[in-house]
Amino acid sequence: MADNRTTTQILQEMLEVPGIKAILIVGKDGFVIEAAGAFGKTDLDNVGASVATVILGTDKMSEELKIQAFNSLTFEAADAMIICVPIGDALLVLLAPDNKTLGMIRLQVKKVVPALEKFF
Repeated sequence: MADNRTTTQILQEMLEVPGIKAILIVGKDGFVIEAAGAFGKTDLDNVGASVATVILGTDKMSEELKIQAFNSLTFEAADAMIICVPIGDALLVLLAPDNKTLGMIRLQVKKVVPALEKFF
């Protein structure tokens, strides 16, 4: 069965997963390609640039250690989690308020990455 969903439709479906508050698709150059969810007054351009900077550092670290590039990267804070997953030449960035549904979020990410990679 063909998957004819758009990136917008995929992101909206992901927002229905308990625990996902907001989602970004960021180019590896730091530009925000698409956003969905509740960001409030957050400057998404700064978030995109910050994510790209962290990923660039992670990629350089992988090269130095002679290991493969990352499959996913999770940051945990007292009041939030940020999950970054490469999708082709872009990054899927998810924001969750805590880690209570991390397993469910990761399962959903595995399901949608192939569909999103078609676009990037």
